[in-house]
This record gives sequence, C-alpha cells and structure tokens, in this order.
Amino acid sequence: MKRLARWLGAALLATSVPCMVQASDDVPPGTIALTVRLPNPGQKLLYIHESLPVGPGPLTLYYPKWIPGDHSPDGPIELLMGLKFTAGGQRVAWQRDELDRFTFHLVVPAGAQQLDVDFQFPATERVTPNLMGISWDQLALYPSGYPTKALIYQPTLVIPADWSYATALETATHDGGRISFKPVSFNTLADSPVIAGKHFRQVDLTPAGSPVRRYLDVVGDSAGSLEASDAQIAGFRQLIEQAQALFHSHHYDSYHLLLTLSDYVPVGGLEHHQSSDDRARGGSKMFADADHFLLDASLLPHEYTHSWSGKFMRPDGLWQPDFEQPERPGMLWIYEGLTVYLGDVLTARSGLWSADTWRDVVAYRAADMANRPGRSWRPLVDTAIAVDYSAPTAWGNWRRQNDFYREGELLWLAVDMRIREKSHGQRSIDDFARLFFGADDGSFVTHTYTFDDVVATLDKVQHDDWAPFLKRWTDGVDDQVPLLSGIDASGWKLVYTDQPSSYQHALETVGQGELEVKGINAMASLGLFLKDDGEVMDVLWNGPSFKAGLAPGMKLVSINEHAFSPAVFRDGITQAKMDKKPLQVRVQNDGVNELHAIDYSGGLKYPHLVHATGKTDSLQKILAPRRDGGGP
Repeated sequence: MKRLARWLGAALLATSVPCMVQASDDVPPGTIALTVRLPNPGQKLLYIHESLPVGPGPLTLYYPKWIPGDHSPDGPIELLMGLKFTAGGQRVAWQRDELDRFTFHLVVPAGAQQLDVDFQFPATERVTPNLMGISWDQLALYPSGYPTKALIYQPTLVIPADWSYATALETATHDGGRISFKPVSFNTLADSPVIAGKHFRQVDLTPAGSPVRRYLDVVGDSAGSLEASDAQIAGFRQLIEQAQALFHSHHYDSYHLLLTLSDYVPVGGLEHHQSSDDRARGGSKMFADADHFLLDASLLPHEYTHSWSGKFMRPDGLWQPDFEQPERPGMLWIYEGLTVYLGDVLTARSGLWSADTWRDVVAYRAADMANRPGRSWRPLVDTAIAVDYSAPTAWGNWRRQNDFYREGELLWLAVDMRIREKSHGQRSIDDFARLFFGADDGSFVTHTYTFDDVVATLDKVQHDDWAPFLKRWTDGVDDQVPLLSGIDASGWKLVYTDQPSSYQHALETVGQGELEVKGINAMASLGLFLKDDGEVMDVLWNGPSFKAGLAPGMKLVSINEHAFSPAVFRDGITQAKMDKKPLQVRVQNDGVNELHAIDYSGGLKYPHLVHATGKTDSLQKILAPRRDGGGP
C-alpha cells in the first residue's frame, strides 16, 4: 500500500504536503457481488450473500474493524452468525484468527474460481416492521492484500416491494423490491448507507440554479412523523445555502441527508462523504414537538459539515488503507470539535436555531466543561487519544469523557475570536474554513492533514503564535486552559440563575445523549446528575454531594423527609438557600437505606450567557446569515 502526496494548491497549505490515497499496484481479481435481503422486517434479520472471484490456495478475509467516523475498533463482529463458505457447491472449512477475531482464514480448493459467503446479521437496532437502515461495512467480508479503495463491489438490496429507499449510491436496476446499485469501491460502499421504509418522503433542497443536487430523505414509522413544517423545511434549505456560503465548495456528486424518525431505533448520527445517517433523538416527534426539534435541529448540520471536515479533509492519523489498520485519533479536537462549532453556527445561520438558542446551548456546554474537575489531571488531547463511546456516566466529570466535542467547540470559538480581534474584524474562522476545506471543489477524494497544516493555514488567515496557543489548550490542564476565553472575548459572559434556559428545560424533560438523559442536571449546585426517578448518574468530584458521601448508583428516596420527585428536589435546594440548613437526603444504596446531609446553600444554578455591559457583541456577527453566495 502506498500514499502519494501532492499539493492541494497554493490557496490551501503552504508548509506541508497533504496526502491523497492511491491504490497499490496489486490488482484485485474482479468485482465482488454482495446481496443483502430483508425478507421479514418484523423479524429484523438480514441475510447476506457474497460472491468473490478467487483462485485456489490460502485466503484471508477481514470483517471491517475500524469504521471511519466511529474512531474505534467497534465493527459489530459479535453479531455475525451462520457463517458459511462454499466453492463449487462444496463447504470450505474456515478458522478465525486466534489473535484477531475480525480475521478469517481458509484454503480455496483447487479448480475453484468463486467463493460464496453466507451469513445472517440481526439488525435489531436499525430495523422496525416499517423501516430499515443499513451500513454496508457491517454486512460484508473483504479479502486481505489490497487497499479497500481498489476492491470493487456490486451491491444489491432486497426489501419489501412497497418500500421506498434513499442512498448516495447510484441505482442500476430496480425491479419490485430488488434494487441493484452500480459497482463502487469498498471504501465508497462502506461510506454509503441506505435507509428504506413504508413511509418515505424526499425533499429537494437544491438551491435555485445549482446543478449539484441535495436532498432531505426521511423514513418514519408513521406517515405523520414525516410532516415537517414549511419553516423547518426552509431551515434545511438555508442550511445548504449557508454551508455553501461558508465553504465555497462541495465535495460530492450529490448529497443526501438521510433521516430516520422512529421511537424504536437508538439515536445517533454518522457522517459520510455524500450523505449523512441520522436517527433523531425526538424520534417520531422531531418535527411535531418544539422541544424535540430544538434538541434535534443541530444533528443534520453537524453531519453535513463533516462532508468537509472529517470526510474530505481528515487528520492523517484517521486515514488507513483498509479497515483493519488502527487509527490514531489524537486530533479529534479538530475533526469533531471544529465540526461542532461550525455545525452549530450553521444551525443558527440557517434559522434552525435562534441566536438565543445557540447561546443557551453554548452556555450549557461551557458550564458542563467548567464543572469537570477531571480537567485538573487529564488534558483535552487525551480524551481524543482514548476516545470511548461506551464509557459509563458514573464519575464522568472526574474521569472525563469524549470532551473533544464540547470543549472542542469552546476552543474553536476562542480561535474564531482571536482571528477577529487580531484582524480588527476583517477576518474570521469563515476564512479558515474556506481556505482549508475549499480546495479541489467538486472532488471527494480524501485529503489528509497534520497539526502543522492547521497551524500554517491559520497563520495564512491571521499571523499569530497558533501552535503554542493550541498546544496549551489541548495539552494543558486546569488554569493552563483558557476555557471561557472565547465567550469572554465575544462580549458575553457565563452566569448562573435560578431559572433554566429553554435548552436545558428541553434536555431535562425530553432527554438526549451523553450526560443528557432525561433527568436533572444539578452539577453546578449540589454536584449531582439524576434521572428523574432519583437514580444518581454522576456526582461532582469533591462537590457538596461527594463530601456528603453520595455516589453514582444510589437512588434518592426523600428530601427533608418528603418523598423524592424532581419538584421536591428543586424545592429542597431553594429551601436550603433560605434557611442555611443542610439538605437531609435519604437514599437506597444496594438495599441499604442511608441518610446523608448535604451542606449546600447556594440555591438553584442554571447556566446562561449574558451580554457584558460595554462590550461589543461579536456573537451577533458570528451567527448572522451569510449573503456572499458560494457557487454550486
């Protein structure tokens, strides 16, 4: 395998040579046919048949391990079942590698020219009786010895005949429920999910006069869940236009925002080069309920931004020639952190969020990071190097979790403000985004970059000591990190009041995501994060509840001898502020009934951003829609 370097052009990087993947001189034996069938959606079983051109002799096959966007070796190999190999109608024995469970070894018999592979995959998380979503990387084996870019697959999907579907793949034939797609490389196949369902809606979001098509494709468990308002659709149309005004480029032939609205599939989003794969937190209520839409509005902008940041331009440690080689995720504070910042800004510029909502979101996340004492020992970069999406919530504030998302957003707000200040308002992060992500307009060949490339491009936008600034933030701890510097420089400040923002209210009544389950976030006051039934999810390290002896896993039974409820909990905090007496909190702890006294009288504390008197409001400029076009 080889990677050949080339310049991205004088407009991009001046000091280093970004890389573009090239295939090796080894030529794979031919096109691999892959058929995935869903004969009974209610049973949620996918049946896979794969035909590989082969020659006789030893053969090693891989199941994809490192999936781009997951940043972890989490290919769901444990779900593969019923594996069978045949050649010429005869079974072929196989053996799993003892050191790598994603690797299979077999010997192709003499005279064989084709190996057939069959297995089943339980798709319980992505299939309901009315819809499905598939990621091809979960449903295929591939031969060793070749870069996955050089392996050509011809995929076919068999679904109920009355279902509609959407994907970035091009359709070759469509006969009833049997859809054959045009052959693509395995890299492209793995990067091209499909959604399908009985209830389907496609909205053309293409700007007027543009030859490059963009679509919002939605499947749901009911027809009613697909009914977006005119204002919501207008926001998604503006998203396309505002992204083009930001980047002045596109890196796809066409783009599909794939959205699944179901109460029966897990929430999530995964970036792809020419599509996204999003499952709304609000499920069937995303479009119908204001709180659900508030929480979901930034999901599609985030994944759409990844088409530039993460898919087209990717840290060099996150590109490998196949899906077996380990990735080096140390620059996720750029890959994800910058994408959170730009994606959230686009959410506001497109009107999917108001400026007030954007500020509420940033206030909540800034308070979350400010109440992470783990920052005293664990630098931001380590949360990227040791990325873990399965980490428990318990002690997350001390252990730290995937903070490269939220703290990364604060970092890039600080970068934006630093550019604006030093250029006297003449330049901003928009100039960096256009310069860094705008090369090779129309191409979707992945380019890689290094830390030095980022520094060099920032310096082209605005000369400054960028390397020490970024290193101090990513490698430093506690007061070495100017956590709130971007907020302060923007003319706003983080404060706490006794009333939640609309964003936090939605989180606590609807719930979502990491440390955002339905419940009560009192980390800034008592130092507790609770489910709404009283179960303790997290306790602030050395906070009031920690000092009182509370720990994750306990369950609050009563507050001051009143049976626990969210209202009683909040009333107790308010009462303690007035009478200055410790809260008497009774808990269940593994069957033991315990009474704890929490010494806290600071009252309820909810984060907000307020405009600092006499300071220029730079956020107004950051969040204002752009009117400077950007071409196709």
